Amino acid sequence: MRKEAFANDGLTVSSTPGDPGFAPDITLWDTDRYTDLKKLLTGNTAHATDAQATVSGGTANTQFLIGGGYHRETTVYPGDFADARASLHFNINHTSTDKRFSLLFSGMYANDNNRLPRYDLTRYINLPPNIRLYDSSGKLAWEDAGILYSTLGNNDILNPLSLLQEKYKSVNANLLGNLLLSYKIVPNLVFRASMGYNTFRSDESTTRPTAAIDPNSGELPSAGFAASDNQSWIIEPQLEYTRVTGKDRLSILLGNTYQDKTGSISAMYGSNYNSDLLLNSIAAAPVITASNDFVQYRYTAFFGRINYQLHDKYILNISARRDGSSRFASENRWANFGAVGAAWLFSSEPAVKRLLPFLSFGKLRGSYGQTGNDQIGDYKFLNLWSNTTNTYNGLPGLYPKALYNPDYHWEINQKLEGALELGFLNDAVLFSAAYYHNRSSNQLISYSLPTQTGFFNVVRNFPGLVSNTGWEMTLTTHNFHQKNFTWTTAFNITLPKNKLLAFPGLSTSSYASRYVIGQSLNLINALKHTGVDPQTGVYTYEDKNKDGQLTTDDYQVQGNLDPKFYGGVQNNLSYGAFELSFFFEFRKQTGLSYLNQLAFYPPGWIYNQPDLVLNRWQQPGNVAPVQQYTAGYTNAYIAISQLRNSDGIYMDASFIRLKNVALSYHLPESWLRRYHVRNCRIYLQAQNLLTITNYKGSDPETQNFYILPPLRSIVGGIQFNF
Repeated sequence: MRKEAFANDGLTVSSTPGDPGFAPDITLWDTDRYTDLKKLLTGNTAHATDAQATVSGGTANTQFLIGGGYHRETTVYPGDFADARASLHFNINHTSTDKRFSLLFSGMYANDNNRLPRYDLTRYINLPPNIRLYDSSGKLAWEDAGILYSTLGNNDILNPLSLLQEKYKSVNANLLGNLLLSYKIVPNLVFRASMGYNTFRSDESTTRPTAAIDPNSGELPSAGFAASDNQSWIIEPQLEYTRVTGKDRLSILLGNTYQDKTGSISAMYGSNYNSDLLLNSIAAAPVITASNDFVQYRYTAFFGRINYQLHDKYILNISARRDGSSRFASENRWANFGAVGAAWLFSSEPAVKRLLPFLSFGKLRGSYGQTGNDQIGDYKFLNLWSNTTNTYNGLPGLYPKALYNPDYHWEINQKLEGALELGFLNDAVLFSAAYYHNRSSNQLISYSLPTQTGFFNVVRNFPGLVSNTGWEMTLTTHNFHQKNFTWTTAFNITLPKNKLLAFPGLSTSSYASRYVIGQSLNLINALKHTGVDPQTGVYTYEDKNKDGQLTTDDYQVQGNLDPKFYGGVQNNLSYGAFELSFFFEFRKQTGLSYLNQLAFYPPGWIYNQPDLVLNRWQQPGNVAPVQQYTAGYTNAYIAISQLRNSDGIYMDASFIRLKNVALSYHLPESWLRRYHVRNCRIYLQAQNLLTITNYKGSDPETQNFYILPPLRSIVGGIQFNF
């Protein structure tokens, strides 16, 4: 490939640095040496061990459960890396003798020791396959034939095994507690209080020893340390009044939510260590930089709900709430939300029972309401500054951390939904279809800014009106239900649609080339890719305005990246003591193809390539999806660099995936009774066993060669109940 690329460019392959045809990988390096980097870096087998045990018991009024678990898993990367987690959980449930008071207290503690690699090594499977990984002394190699790896490519050629020398350690402790109290004040009035507390502490460190550093860089060992402490608590008291008569049921709920989250983090970075033995001591670092941060988030809400049911057939639900968040400036901190919903169980009508005896359940429901969103991070409305090691008049300086905006407010989404739910033949067949129509005209986003502002973006409410509509349908069938054999199937499908309805000032905004009124926000608005010119062998694009240049004025709408539909099919079968279940997921979509990566790493450069690029142009008259190989900054390089601005990097990325399979067997009770075992189940589970797709590239979900795709996993286990 490399030789063909230089021939296409009219260059003679050379071993002289600085020469236009310089290619040490095929002139100086051993071309018989070969390492399957994909297999080396990501082709190992990861192992997982999982054990859980619970004990439960109690009396008629008080019950308890205590359980523990242990989980350890390794990776597909080479080396001894693992993540181990131990946990303990419990709950206590108590009800008074007069049934007026109840208490549920639950808690969980987990400790996680994470020593997984810091990097996804899939990123480096495109390195030259004949790169030297070890020198003659058995140490990691950083050059070959006197050519430093750091001088090749776009400064991203390195020995990938060096990344495994960097050690990462994270010890995390998570404590969670919940308390639910309920007291019946009078027969129709109940007071409830829900309280929760969570604390999460993390202690991290990473070391970069001498073995991980290119000795030609002049860099010395370094280490980083960080500790964080996050705490949150929530209190939610409620008062509910319920009145039931012969024909109707009325429920009124009033409540309040108060939530508080705080987080602190301190980080220290040490560099220029003179010994690897000192890397775990920040005090031993000749150069130390440190930072600390604190954040607090507070949220409160007052809410109420009225639910009315008549004859168990007609249902009306009205709710309202007022929410306040510390993530907005004081004048924008509060917002009001509400919803109304109604349902009609028409299968309870005498006329329906008489005319449609096969209909066992029928329900019509609809709702309209507003929901809010404040998930934007904290303090974005304030003018924030950060410190820098750069000095001014000998003193450390400050710089603006981000462009602030005190005017943004709660995101409000208007949601309308209607649904039909049906059951046939004593609910042997269940079907539901729902239509939703959601609108938002003030979504909270990081709004892109022109580069002249000095900032990439600013938090603000999106000025456009966006519509999301779609259908959601489910079908559940009980295919067989006999003494020794049962079979049920569940099917679901969603058909979504996204559209930009309005955007004031779109033509003069930062989104002028990205969005089109009436089209999806995930629009492919790009140059029209017209394939490889059979005569020149380079990619071509349509010059829409015929001005001889390819600019954003030549962009055309080429579809969108929204899934056309997605869903899944679940089957559950049981025969005697055997149980089998399997789930297929499917998705119809357009996604990024393998050509997307070629814009970064053109075939013919020093990087390795997927064998898909073998179907390339080689001589005039050839018709191929891949243009001619090129090794330098030629017209072919200019043409391939335009790929990312065109629709040529997209293709059908639809797939059907066998996501989950589970098989289990219950041992006969007659075998277990003598050992005082109530139940014993042996099971085998698997994930990602099969993918059916016409997609060309890596995985149709990740759509990137340099990201680890979903892994196939197989789990075997045994479960005892005493």
